[in-house]
Formats: sequence, structure tokens, C-alpha cells
Amino acid sequence: MSGKAWLACAPCLLGAVWGAPASAQETAEIVVTAPSAGDAIALRDAPGNVAVLKGDVLRGQGNLADLLNASVGSVTVSNGNGNPYQNDVSYRGFQATSLLGAPTGLSVYVDGVRMNEPFGGGVNWDLIPMNAVASVQVLPGSNPVFGLNTLGGALVVATKNGADNGGLALSAQGGTWNRRAVQAEAGGRLAGGFDWFAAGNYDAQDGYRLFTHSDVRQAYGKLRWRGARAHAELGVSWADTVLNGTQGLPLSMLGTPQMAYTAPDDVANRQLIVNLKGDAQLAEMMHISGNVYYRHATSSVANSNASLDDACGDQVDCAGAAPGGTALNLNTGGGGLGIADYTSQINTSLAFSDTRQNILGGNWLLDVDQALGGLRNDLNIGGSFEVARVGFDQSTYLARLIAYQTVLQPWNVQYGSAAGFQGNPLIGSINVATHDASYNLFARDVLHLGKTLSLTASLSYTATHLSLSGTNATYLGTDGGASWVGGDGQSYYNPAYVGAQYWAGTQLATFAAPAGGVAGPEVDPVAGAHDYHRWNPSLGVTWNPSRALGFFADASEAMRAPTAIELACADPQRPCALPTGFVGDPDLAPVVAHTLELGARGAVGRVCWNMAAYRTVLDNDIEFTFTPAGLGYFANVGQTQRRGFEAGVSADFTHWHLSASYGYVAATYRSSFTDANGDTVVPGDHLAGIPGQSVKLHAGFTPSKEAEFGASLIATSGQWAHGDEANLNAEVPGYMLVNIDARLHPMPRVEVFGSVNNLLDRRYATFGVMGQNIYTAQAEQFRTPAPGRSVMVGLRYGFGKGGD
Repeated sequence: MSGKAWLACAPCLLGAVWGAPASAQETAEIVVTAPSAGDAIALRDAPGNVAVLKGDVLRGQGNLADLLNASVGSVTVSNGNGNPYQNDVSYRGFQATSLLGAPTGLSVYVDGVRMNEPFGGGVNWDLIPMNAVASVQVLPGSNPVFGLNTLGGALVVATKNGADNGGLALSAQGGTWNRRAVQAEAGGRLAGGFDWFAAGNYDAQDGYRLFTHSDVRQAYGKLRWRGARAHAELGVSWADTVLNGTQGLPLSMLGTPQMAYTAPDDVANRQLIVNLKGDAQLAEMMHISGNVYYRHATSSVANSNASLDDACGDQVDCAGAAPGGTALNLNTGGGGLGIADYTSQINTSLAFSDTRQNILGGNWLLDVDQALGGLRNDLNIGGSFEVARVGFDQSTYLARLIAYQTVLQPWNVQYGSAAGFQGNPLIGSINVATHDASYNLFARDVLHLGKTLSLTASLSYTATHLSLSGTNATYLGTDGGASWVGGDGQSYYNPAYVGAQYWAGTQLATFAAPAGGVAGPEVDPVAGAHDYHRWNPSLGVTWNPSRALGFFADASEAMRAPTAIELACADPQRPCALPTGFVGDPDLAPVVAHTLELGARGAVGRVCWNMAAYRTVLDNDIEFTFTPAGLGYFANVGQTQRRGFEAGVSADFTHWHLSASYGYVAATYRSSFTDANGDTVVPGDHLAGIPGQSVKLHAGFTPSKEAEFGASLIATSGQWAHGDEANLNAEVPGYMLVNIDARLHPMPRVEVFGSVNNLLDRRYATFGVMGQNIYTAQAEQFRTPAPGRSVMVGLRYGFGKGGD
């Protein structure tokens, strides 16, 4: 991406972390004050280091996570399964992730539609069409106006419209890993104050590792009407994606990073959003706006799991256990399990799940710009609501590992050994229905105490009601055995397997009902109701003694309620294999964030700069605690803290556009607890998955109107692996990447573009987790290999206002 318009930056737009100075018409840049974007303030009055992304910086990015990583200094990304559309975004140590069940500390809104999934709080980046995006604002802090999940910040996305983005543009590109992508967008004005905009995307690629191919289809449309004192718009968004991934590799297998550990790990997402927005001028100083939306989202997942833990160490009866009973004896030749034997005797399962979410939500905002005591004043009173009904069904089956693929079939039962007995490979099934209702009412006021000084105060009341109902039925033990011990200590067995033969070591045995056993299935309820509510305040101040220098400070609080996934997997005695199982409904305390931020920004000539220091303390933080077998559970772990500093500078000259940023965050525990491994986590230990430092440099060269060239460097420090909360093992190393790009305009309306990512072909990883290597029976750190060098070339043709 060329340096031109990486980010607007001017005396009135100084919160951007990096970018070129804005043109004259951009100097009045504004920052939204609520999810509906019905009101805004000048950036110089925003008491936080806000980043505004717009213009050319939006082009050439595969998804919103890529854009944030390339453009915002305090953002880093991680990827646990190797699919480019499933990056986890970390901003100031808070994550927005597509991983089901991962704690989310950032809220995301697109045209007032909340994109955080009600079921788990995550964000699916593959459902947001980038060529329909007009701007992205990154609002830091625990802003109470933006409701749930806004512990560390909010991302507010605005889409294009036909009045500002008229014309037609078509582009096609292709490159490494058999990537082929097509984009189209068009817009224009109609009679009677109407305008329209439409966009479509198709992106397919094989992926840089085995079993990581993607197929993404997105479409967006908007129809607007604008009158003298009111306007309305209807937006429709649709997406249909298939994302295939594979797991991290143990260190001993990283020599061949393209290989898979097990497969499949596939996600198929579908989404339909219908969003109706409107606003009206009620009086000279009074304005009302809002939106109401319906979102239907489905997700189908196939998740492979493999383990050497046959659970016999914790079972009373192991008669139906995997052959040999223990990992040491799995290789019947003796001497432990060798890599040549991986196709036969590893405990393997496949989980198939379907999630269906029907969501109705909306926002409203009353804006009153009435002077108070002779001082300019901007008062907002508003609120938001979201009601969701979710259905989750999952079935887990015995499987067999063949050529690094998990193939569905029971392998420890001899078919036909007992008078037509066929065996059922179903280990367990889960059926959960949830009802989630969240409300946020708020008041926000900006009082201008003078030409240079303003005060911002907010207060919100956030409430959430969450109910769960359903069952978790067990038909076989987690080891595939026909007998098992339940969570209540009772011995159970599957009566269908009585008389069936199975392999015990190298011998065939016949399964019989264990003494004192109860004929299964074992059915446990997953049911409960939970209510959370809290008042959340914030207070901020800005002082701008000159156009070249400004200061800001802010103190804010926000709440995050536990999600259905966290509540249904919160029993330490019965850990889950996310996203494979719910076992109960213990209560969890809500997470409360307290943030302080201080900063300054300025512009001298064609050079912009900004800096900020911040500290966020979370009470009752919730984390997923991993066990050595890869299982885990959610728990409140007491207090955690994110302390950090960020700084950025950018300059725009005749032919050169330069920018640099630095981000530092120390994400640490402030309370002691014992993790699933039995290790003691003490205050000062670092949270997993969060690099401490990041540096981003960019240089753009524009020798003429016909050519633009750019180069960027992204470097991050190391991070602790998930499952190593006590920081006892080696860190996942940091990395440095160099990317280059070019745009050529050989003739009007035609653009030829290309890019090379990871120019130096570095081998690196952005994600690590502790686990047991099923092929060697050794505990190791796993890392997910990141992409090597990739090349993309494309052609764009456009005409009209938005295409020239």
C-alpha cells in the first residue's frame, strides 16, 4: 500500500497512529460518539488516542484484521489455525477473535450493527466485506457508551454510499497459493434524493498449509434517501464462507511447516443482515437518530481432536479402553510410539457442531446542542438493545487418523463380531438453547469550558440476562471405550456394546457390563439463568493550547458479562475440548474494566505526532485454562492488568510519505491462582498470546501521477504460549516482516497493482500453545506456522466519481 492517504492526519485529526497529513477538506475530521454514529465530535475534543482509517489505506486488505495490523501501531495479530480470515486481533492487550470461546475485550460495530457474536462474543472477520467499508475508527479505552465487550476499545465501521462513492470499479487479482479474487462495486444518485451503492467479493485460495483452503463470498447493498430535515437508509449484507484450517505443530515437526497436525478443522459461516437507519432534525438544536437490525448467522464446524490420553488413569473400569490402555503400550512393537505407526492406535475423535443465531437489535440517540451557562455544550442521551436466540448442537464421534486426516470410523470395535452388531461411534451429543437480552442506556455530555478546553462525561447502565437450557449426553467414554465413569462417580456403560469384541493390546476381548455399572447414556442437564448489571462512568478532558499541540486524559469503566460458552464450560472437574463440549452451568462473575489514559498530539507543518500512556485493570477476568490433554475450562482468575505506551509520527513531502509507530504493552496477572497443570500463577506473570512490543515503519514514494511505490516493516517481540500462564517455558519468538507494493496507472481508469508480503521469506509464528505430541507422546510447545513469501498481482478498472 502506498503511503498516500495511509491515514488522515492534520491539526484536527491527530489521534491516528500513523499516516500522511490530510488535505484541507479533511481537517474537520470527526469522531463518532455512539454505536449508531448519529453524532460526532471533532477529533481534537476526543479524550483518547483515536485512530481513523480511510482512503487508500482500505484498499488491498483481505479483511478488517489485516487492515488493523497494517495500520494501527498498538495492534498485533495471531493465528492459531493457519487460515488468513481467522486472525485474532490484539489491541492494547485486548482481543477480538473468531475463535469460539476466546475472551473478547473489543466491541465491533458496522453501521450500528453489533458484530460480536452473542453466543461467544467473538468476531468473524470473514463476514465483513472490505470493499464496502468507507472508514474505520479505533476508539481506545473502556468507553461505557459502546456497551458489552468494550473493555479495551471499540471498532466502528462505516460503509460507503452512492452519493460519495459513485461510479463503477472492477478488480481481479491472483497469486501465490492459487489465490484468485474478484471485487466489484458501483454506486450512484437517483431522482428524489435517493442514492444507491452495491459491492460484491469473491476470494478463493488454497492456503499456505495443507487443508487451509478458503472460499469467501460477500455482497452488500444500500439504498438511501436524504431530505431537507430527515434521511433514511436500508442496508443489506450477505456472506457465505468456508474456512479450512489446521492446528499448530509441535516444535519437533516445524521443519516442514506446510504439514498438518490433524484435519479437518473447518468452519462454514453464513450471515444475512438487514439494517434500517434513520434520523430527523426535531428542532434547530435537537436531532434524533437510530437504527434497528436483524441478523441471522449460522456456523457449521468440523473439528478434529487427537490425544494419547485414554483416560484410564482416572477410570474405575478400563475394560473398554483403547488398545493397551496407556500411551506407552500403543506401539505393540515396544519402545513407545514411533512416527511410522501414527495411522493406527491414537485416540481420535471428530466433532460436528452447528450454531444458529437469530438476533434483533438497535440503537437510538437524541442529540441536543444547547448552550449551558453560556458555554457550548453537546448532550447525547441514547441506548442500545440486542435480543438473541441461539441454538447449538454438537455430536462427537470416534475417528481414525489416516495420513494426517481424521477419518470417521470406530477403530476399537471388531465389526460383526457379535451377531450383526455394527457399533455406534457416537461418543456424545450436546443440545443447548440460549436466550440473551442485553441493554445499555447512557448519557454523554461534552462541555466546552473555553476555546481550548473541553470536558467529556458519560454514564451508562448495562444489563444482561442470559438463560441456557439443554442436555449433554454421553454414549462412550472420551477414550472411545464402552464403559466410563461419570462426573458423579458412577460407572456407566453402553449396552449396545455388550458382547462386542475389541482389541486389548494384541488380543481380542469381549466387552461385558461392568459390575455396578448403569446402562447409558449418561445425560447431564445444561441449564440456568444469569443476570448481570452495572453503572459504568467515564470522565475525560482535552486541552488544545494551539493547533500544533494538544493534551488529553480519560478515566473510564465498562463491563463484560460472561457468555453462554463460558458459563457452560466452567467446571474444573469436567473440562471441555473447545468447541466440543458443555458440561454444566456454574455461575461466573462479570468482568469489569477500569482504564486511565494520558496523551498528547500535535502537528508542525507537514509532520504529525501523537503519544499516549494507558493502564487498564480488569476485575474478575475470565480465561480459558488449558489442561495437559488440551481440554480446559473457563474461570474467574482475579485481577489482570494492561499497562502500555504508544507513539506515532508521520510526514508528507512532495514525493515521499513516511510514518512510524511503536506500541508497548505489559499484560500481567495481579492475582495468584493455580492453573490446570498445577502450576502457581503469581502477580507479574504475563498473559499468554500478547506480544509486549511492536514497531511499524512505512515509506511511500510517488515519483509521478502514474506510479506509486511502498514498503513497510512490521516487527513484534515474543509472547508466552497459551497453557503456560505461569511463564515456565520458552516464549514464542518475535518476528520482523518486510512487505512491498506498487501501483501503476498506464492509462486513465486503469490501475495495475502488485504486492509481495514477507519479502525475506521469514519463518515465524504468531500463536503458541502447550500440548502433548500424539506422535511421540512427549509434551511440547506447539506453534502455528505463519505464511512464507507471497506474491499478488491484479488489474483494476473504474470510471465515474469513485472509479477514476
